Amino acid sequence: MDVKPFNLSSIMSIHPVTQAAMRSFDKASDPRLTEVMSLLVKHLHAFVTESQLTKEEWMQGLEFLTQSAAITDADRNEFSLLSDVLGISSIVDVVSQPVGGTSSSVLGPFHSQDSRWMDNGANLAGDQDGVRAWLHGRVLDVQGQPIAHAELDFWQNADNGLYPAQDPGQDPYNLRCKIKCEADGSFNLLTIRPNPYTVPTDGPVGALLVTSQRSVWRPAHYHVIVSAPGYVGLVTELFPQDSEYIDNDTVFGVREGLIVPFTPCQNTDVAERYGLTQPFLEVNFDFHLVKAP
Repeated sequence: MDVKPFNLSSIMSIHPVTQAAMRSFDKASDPRLTEVMSLLVKHLHAFVTESQLTKEEWMQGLEFLTQSAAITDADRNEFSLLSDVLGISSIVDVVSQPVGGTSSSVLGPFHSQDSRWMDNGANLAGDQDGVRAWLHGRVLDVQGQPIAHAELDFWQNADNGLYPAQDPGQDPYNLRCKIKCEADGSFNLLTIRPNPYTVPTDGPVGALLVTSQRSVWRPAHYHVIVSAPGYVGLVTELFPQDSEYIDNDTVFGVREGLIVPFTPCQNTDVAERYGLTQPFLEVNFDFHLVKAP
């Protein structure tokens, strides 16, 4: 990424404390670090000035961050949730999204790095509750050519609306996996239809939403990370088009191109493969990746 020379004249009219704090990063070994941290200081100081923040309010803010740190662990990231509900995660998506590929969306607070590798065509549903859904598609480049052996990292909530990190009754690896696509870019797996759910309200971010009288709901969705050597990685979500809260997602993660139909499926081969005797749904979606610069 090209880094523009830092414009010192732009800060000359700013308070001397702000100027000193901005200049304190001038000797960073990475010019981009200098630029980002200086701008962060500049805008944080502007926020304090414009809001006329009191010492008591600032201490409340520090306590909020302390509580967020205390509740964050390997299975739950309260800071990721804070970024989501403030819309920061989504605006980062907007400014960093490469042109031409599938839209990105928020990572969410419940992604785990240790999902197990499973064969393409995995059955994640097992014998748990929920309407079965067959998810399949391909990973392609922006010209529609298949990307051989791309990798998918998939996770979702259970029929009760909870992720394993929220529900001790679930297997910690429930409804999540990593799979490698075929040479033609194709993938498929059997899972269940996701359900809308509330973001966690037992921590400081949840308390902020409740106090602010904001919705705490997210529409139903699948989480997917798609990656392949030589391509920009994609973090995204897929939303059933008939889900509640599509127009009022508390983390602002819905994108028009990520709203997909969940249609009744009559594919007898798929039913036989997974031993399905009840009606099930089909979700067909192709992911498009942009080549890395």
